[in-house]
Amino acid sequence: MVNGRIYVTASQNKVFSVDGTTGHILWKYERSLPGDLGARLCCEAVNRGVAVYKDMVYMATLDTHVVALNNTTGKVVWEVKLGDYKSGEIYTSAPLVAKGKIIVGNSGSDVGGNAGKITALDPDTGKIIWQTTTRPTSENDPVAKTWANGSWKTGGASAWLTGTYDAKSNTVLWGVGNPTPDFDPSVRKGDNLYSNSTLALDADTGKIKFHFQYTPNDSWDYDGNNEVILINDEKSRKVWLHADRNGHLYSIDRTNGKCNWVTPMVRVNWVTGFSDNCRPIVNPDKVPNYDHIVTDIAPILDGGKEWHPAAYSPMTKLLYVPFIDSSMDVQAKKMEWKHGEWFLSSKVLKANPYTGGVKAFNATTGELVWTRPQSTPATSGLVATAGGLVFSGDAEGYFSAMRDDTGETLWRYNVGTGIAGNPTTYTVDGKQYVAIIYGPGGGSLWPLVYDELFKHQNHGGGMMVFGLSD
Repeated sequence: MVNGRIYVTASQNKVFSVDGTTGHILWKYERSLPGDLGARLCCEAVNRGVAVYKDMVYMATLDTHVVALNNTTGKVVWEVKLGDYKSGEIYTSAPLVAKGKIIVGNSGSDVGGNAGKITALDPDTGKIIWQTTTRPTSENDPVAKTWANGSWKTGGASAWLTGTYDAKSNTVLWGVGNPTPDFDPSVRKGDNLYSNSTLALDADTGKIKFHFQYTPNDSWDYDGNNEVILINDEKSRKVWLHADRNGHLYSIDRTNGKCNWVTPMVRVNWVTGFSDNCRPIVNPDKVPNYDHIVTDIAPILDGGKEWHPAAYSPMTKLLYVPFIDSSMDVQAKKMEWKHGEWFLSSKVLKANPYTGGVKAFNATTGELVWTRPQSTPATSGLVATAGGLVFSGDAEGYFSAMRDDTGETLWRYNVGTGIAGNPTTYTVDGKQYVAIIYGPGGGSLWPLVYDELFKHQNHGGGMMVFGLSD
């Protein structure tokens, strides 16, 4: 929302400019995508939003371009190509504006083992200012030794979710995804840096200042991309809070990357404990192998918590997390890497029954304060307001307002289809609104998990806006 206008994206790289008070569409941009793109997508034709800066709207596209649109007319001002979709590389998330730059991260490393990369562009021309890769680029790279047998060459670690900018330290914090092959850690022994990490980057140069890795040698496709939320906690520590797909919530010192604490959010059994600096001690009975199916690995690869963002309230000092509680059965298999093809190395990958909901944690200690359970996994992000409310959506189509101190549901509305998007709130001419993006969405396991539910909740996507009253 900028100056009374909402800029919202839909699948297939569509952008809409919408009047925030009436819902009238002011302009629409629809990208012409290659006809052979669909067969190469890792995770369906999704897009998670735009960035707005100066007089332009910026979108990263499935065919690996960044497009700059005039924010009044929707006309293309410039576009630049950053990769090759035929290799499986795509762009799905909103760019980040930081220190006068447009910063984007790529997706698609599960297909073809494409290298993750984070790129900063000039906002006026699209010229590349810097680019940082998320895994080694040569044997001389010091972190190459964390990938056995040169496995970094096809190791994945994409940067598929929007990062965060810490202006006071001029640092871009950006999450990195899983290594590949996803479920066969035996062929890439080592920590596999910088997979499953948050990177702290110098906003001027892209140089990595430090990192924190949540899941070394990830064997479960847990990624590390989820957002970081910057706060000063009640002990006056400058921290980032991160709810990871591996099932744990972290408090990390954002000045040096050291861990303050880690606590489970859901049922977790892939670890038996933690050593120094919150390094996980892996349960060997839950590591996928060739010999047999490893059952009931918790959490499932979705999490824990998926990409849908958590929310923090400076009033309550609580972090609100949309959680998923489930497990999976996995058996690994040997697989040869092939350019542009899936590189999972899984013979069996089965999702077990799901539940979920919203949990509130003390942001200073990690203590669980309240839980609001639901029968379906959390498929929507959250937003907390100064009016003492937390808004969320769910797969059954309910958009709800909860009390931020207890989790009690105060109001809910069924939008008529499953919600896989995120809410936001804004004010125009003194009136406050709350908006929700709805529609079943997509993802690697959505058809497997939600087919029955979405037989009844399968209407198209859209945006619904509500006015808040006293």
